[in-house]
Amino acid sequence: MYDLTMTFCRVQEFYESPFKAIRGKKFTLVDFMKIYSKANGNFTYPLDWGGFNVPGPVIADLYAKGIDDYNIYDSIIEDIHNSINEKLKQKNHYYLIGANNNKTTIEHEVCHAFYFLDQEYKKKVNKELSKLDRKVYKKMTDVLLNIGYNKVVLLDELQAYLITDSSLIDDNIKLNKKELLNKTDVVLELKHFYKKYKKSVDSK
Repeated sequence: MYDLTMTFCRVQEFYESPFKAIRGKKFTLVDFMKIYSKANGNFTYPLDWGGFNVPGPVIADLYAKGIDDYNIYDSIIEDIHNSINEKLKQKNHYYLIGANNNKTTIEHEVCHAFYFLDQEYKKKVNKELSKLDRKVYKKMTDVLLNIGYNKVVLLDELQAYLITDSSLIDDNIKLNKKELLNKTDVVLELKHFYKKYKKSVDSK
């Protein structure tokens, strides 16, 4: 797990870090470790995360900007990136995921892949999320923001958590009966659509 987290660390944080000095910027791992440690009391990154998801165009952008402290983990991601692109007609149109051996974590990352790669899937999911009561939506997204997600990926993260395992969110919010019913209805629709969509993909 240490190797997995450190392999994805730079590219994942480049994609969606909550730290403005890191997200979308050229940075060294030492700089990131200092910022992360200041925010969390220590550099606990390898213990904090078990799944990763990054769009191909983001990986291309990272390497185009250049890396001053290039290391073996950067080499692994770059080799994967180049290997995938050799097989694609549309360069960078892929989604790279990494996860521990937890089935739920893997499903969570697959949700992200579907959301990025298929616009119809994304459109349908966003339509369902729009049915959430505003207060319910705010309570859930506040949890995601508080644990370190960036606001630009909230819809994507929310759909992935609600489809696979929303316990992280549920354990940190309180909903009245009306709000709970609203959330339940949306979750059931999302799960139903995901299963149907995944089945169609698996059959291809």
